[in-house]
Amino acid sequence: MKSLVRFSFWKQIILALVFYTVCSSIGILLSPDGIAKLAVQEGREFQYWDAIHYVNLGLHPHCQAFYPLWSQVIRLFAPESSVVGLRYAFILSNILFVLSLPIVLFVLRKVIKSESLSFITLILYVINPNSIFHSIGYTESLFSLWAIISVVALLFSNSVFWNSILALSVILMSVSRPSLVQLLFAAFAAIACVFLGSHLGSETHSQTREWKKYTIPTALIAICAMAGYSIYGIYCLLSTGNFLAPFQAQVEWGRTLQFRPLFLLFPRSLLNDLHGLYFPFILFFLVVVLIYFHAKHKQILLYVPKYPLLSITLFYPPIAILIYSIRSWQLGKAGKLTPQYVTPTIAQLQTNYVFFFCLSICIANAAIGFLAASHYLYSLARFVFATPFFFIAFGVVIDHLDSPKTREFLYGCLLVSGLGLVEQWYRWGHNHWVG
Repeated sequence: MKSLVRFSFWKQIILALVFYTVCSSIGILLSPDGIAKLAVQEGREFQYWDAIHYVNLGLHPHCQAFYPLWSQVIRLFAPESSVVGLRYAFILSNILFVLSLPIVLFVLRKVIKSESLSFITLILYVINPNSIFHSIGYTESLFSLWAIISVVALLFSNSVFWNSILALSVILMSVSRPSLVQLLFAAFAAIACVFLGSHLGSETHSQTREWKKYTIPTALIAICAMAGYSIYGIYCLLSTGNFLAPFQAQVEWGRTLQFRPLFLLFPRSLLNDLHGLYFPFILFFLVVVLIYFHAKHKQILLYVPKYPLLSITLFYPPIAILIYSIRSWQLGKAGKLTPQYVTPTIAQLQTNYVFFFCLSICIANAAIGFLAASHYLYSLARFVFATPFFFIAFGVVIDHLDSPKTREFLYGCLLVSGLGLVEQWYRWGHNHWVG
């Protein structure tokens, strides 16, 4: 593995794509009709779910829950035929996915000090089970391209040029798929976290003012997110008389805000949706605890579980949380946990706006997916794991907690992700729901 992570930038991109191609090919070839479905053979009855809806939206534009940018891009190449439109949707989504990967790796190398960890994180992003949506005509490739460009702009947000890029990318995200609420929440949550972090254990005036340099990016994200939605909202107002018609369409699908605690244990959908619900909150809780103990110069009684427990987390988070809590309580009561100080580098996260922005978007998607789900956790994992936001936040945290056990955990993640991607393509080839 060490020899692989020393590859050059472009070799790492190519290797990630090779892993993705191998996993996808295995899944497709295991399905008797997989290749025929991928080729969109005429006269065959295949289920393409959202992809065909976007193609038809391009052929017959109207206001609905699906946002317009992706459908209009497809329409440029296939203005009359839905079959041709689907084929171009597959081709274009793959092209956009490939084009975004160098930017993703660039960002990972900027925010993660370890080159090997940035490469592992890239592989996790590329072969996670929800990366299938970058190849089957959904909006994920287009949205992820704007998303990663927005993160680059945030990394250089003291520049007028990059602030302009940030504004444009946020507008484009907002007309690609529903993201208004998520972007507003992420922008304000991120600056709130930086504000609190800059005052937590801070001793200098410059540290307490750290949050102020993010006021302009926060305002830009908020304004441009509303402007982006307004483009579609005004079209809906003129065509249907309802500026909020896309939200109304979601309600007509049965998506209403309600607390459904059973979904915390039984997603009634793919198990991966449960991962999408839990992992952003687990990551946030972990970071908050570590930052607090470090800022207060306190030692923490932290139980570091053995690898089998971490592997359970990959499959069913509620059980892992229960086991971890019980085991921590038992060892703490017996005095077998050794107090230790938090790694000093964790302090860098206190004012890391990009980290909190990426994680907050995932938290918003998880919360919305949980609270608005009616009969099952509808596509929750897709909104969390099929874009680079979660993996940027995850990679940043892992970089501060790097250890042999961390590496074992990551290798386990790679194995499970690869098998999950194979299964997703197999399910897709059999016309089974993939998220």
